[in-house]
Amino acid sequence: MMSVHSNPVSVIFRGAALALTILVFVGGASNAQRAATQGSASSEGPFGQLAGSWSGSGTIDLSNGRHEPIKCRASYDVLEEQNKLQLNIHCASDSYNFDLRGSANYSGGTITGTWSEASRNAAGTLSGKVEGVGFQVRNWLAAATSRSRLASRGADVARAAILRAKGRSFLRGGLTDLPRPFDLVAGEDELPREWGPLNRRLYRMFHSTVLPTILRNFDRISMAHGIEVRMPFMDWRLVTYTMALPAESKASGGYTKMIARRAMEGGMPEKIRMGRRKVGFNSPMPEWLNGPLADWSRRLLERKVPAFTELVDETRLQNAVQSLSASKTWDWDAVGRIWPYLNMKWMLARL
Repeated sequence: MMSVHSNPVSVIFRGAALALTILVFVGGASNAQRAATQGSASSEGPFGQLAGSWSGSGTIDLSNGRHEPIKCRASYDVLEEQNKLQLNIHCASDSYNFDLRGSANYSGGTITGTWSEASRNAAGTLSGKVEGVGFQVRNWLAAATSRSRLASRGADVARAAILRAKGRSFLRGGLTDLPRPFDLVAGEDELPREWGPLNRRLYRMFHSTVLPTILRNFDRISMAHGIEVRMPFMDWRLVTYTMALPAESKASGGYTKMIARRAMEGGMPEKIRMGRRKVGFNSPMPEWLNGPLADWSRRLLERKVPAFTELVDETRLQNAVQSLSASKTWDWDAVGRIWPYLNMKWMLARL
């Protein structure tokens, strides 16, 4: 947890206000528009729809059992033909202060900038790219969430706000009612201070999130058919070596897996060695839900399952599923966001 000043009291932010501090960095401009009071700027530049201000409130839980209200206010100034953004965000409670200032510039499809947080004398840089109607700036978020449970919680709430704005979140309750994630294995490990955002994120993916999930799923699927799967890249000597490599040996110049690509130079066709296309072994869920599973999903949502109704706004979910099925517009984004709800209801209906 994050300490407040020199006081050993710890806090976790529960409201949506701090989440919006991070929202500008993790969502597109069209999503942030829903969270701010808009100015009069048009949408020509990537920052145009962010112009304006917002304010919000929430609560923090202190480790001594007390609760404190917290309020936040923010302003977004869009300058130079909407290609420059300056933001000022301040949050305060009786014992906690957060004062973030940042500046971002857009040029040639990329975003660069700086940020600083005055109360903790912290600062850093931003980098990212514009994609379609939105943009993503990753470095600051990765660095902040890798070091702070407070910021990690804020990022979770920000993602939930984005999903809700997109019509892809159907849980009952508000953003402050989001369930807290389970503590992760290695989630509190002390990592080398010189590690940057990439190595910190890879460590978390390896020990806590992505890899454990893949190992569990492949083990269950393979053993159900009497087959044992082996992953050659999981040899402990190879893992130890690659974990110690600098970030530029893992990602550089827009390419991932750089150490493997360099090792295979001259050993495979260049089109394959430097290819960016990655193809997974996925079930054709969009095709199924646009076709043979459309009637199954409709019948499933018509069933009465009290345990599911207690958790999920079924009217909104049913409307979303019916719209996608009627127009046959299921895609991987919709599948990834909505299929977990269908799967959960199917499982609860079997109990």
